Amino acid sequence: MTTAMLESPLVRGRIRSEEEVRLFIEERLNVFDAAIEGHEFLEIDGNLPGDTAQEDCLKIINHKLECAFTIDVDSVIRQDLESVIHALETGITTHLYGVTRIVGYYSRVSNWNKSKIGELHDRHMGKYSVR
Repeated sequence: MTTAMLESPLVRGRIRSEEEVRLFIEERLNVFDAAIEGHEFLEIDGNLPGDTAQEDCLKIINHKLECAFTIDVDSVIRQDLESVIHALETGITTHLYGVTRIVGYYSRVSNWNKSKIGELHDRHMGKYSVR
């Protein structure tokens, strides 16, 4: 099984300890694993390690649609299990727009140019230096 991290996980307004986060992640992955194991036509075919924990993916085979999907572990942990299973069963996913708040207003990330998206990625990594 692969590992993942949650950034600043909150429960009822309080920050969890590292042990609580680890147990939460294990529980979510075990519930997902059990749901797929008991499923009629879905099967876990393995994991695809990424460069970081957030990029780790699971390969899921859908025998009914005769295709395979990859889903990142972070989505398995953060998303509602019913929604994830439904997406894997049907192949229908919902596109989410990246929206961020910069200098007091909200903007869709899809409208940004390559440089602005690069700045956003650097900001997420904590790279604030000038090049």
